[in-house]
Amino acid sequence: MKRRIILPLALVLLLCGCSGGEEAAFDRFRQELAEAEEIIFTADVQAEYEDKTAEFTLCFSMQNDEYRVEILEPEIVKGISARVKSGETHLEYDGAILDIGKLTDRGLCPMSALPFLLDAMRDAHVDMTWTENGLLAVRLIPSDDMSVTLWLDEDNEPVNAEIEYEEKTVVFIEIHDWETETNEGSAEENMG
Repeated sequence: MKRRIILPLALVLLLCGCSGGEEAAFDRFRQELAEAEEIIFTADVQAEYEDKTAEFTLCFSMQNDEYRVEILEPEIVKGISARVKSGETHLEYDGAILDIGKLTDRGLCPMSALPFLLDAMRDAHVDMTWTENGLLAVRLIPSDDMSVTLWLDEDNEPVNAEIEYEEKTVVFIEIHDWETETNEGSAEENMG
């Protein structure tokens, strides 16, 4: 009788231990985000509208809690950028205004997807963590109708993300050239 209880108990402890390590890795990532004064990355963003798909390459930067997103591709809208600070959003490009439509009733659009992603990485509730194809996967819940799935590589840097609205994926994000800066310089330099 004791053997039958010990094996399931050992399996439960093993599974809990794996989850704890994954959560600890994500907690370290969140701590780096909290300490970062500057974050810069490039992302390929695929936005899924009701009747079309739009693809962009965007450059994201965050400095002192002000976000800036600039379109790198497609070429026709290259250079248009948005600044986001304390709930204010400004589009800039030689006086032009760009309306690329909303993906959700909450106003999410391709230009706001990266600031939304960073806010979720910093503050959203962690629903679950797991390992998938050698990557740390984290499901975040920023609100009742929105969720974010984030994948981090072995260096604990984000590589992919998906944003869901009402259980439908509306944004796919592939992240490149992730860099963080703290008061003392690059976070990567501080680790070495």
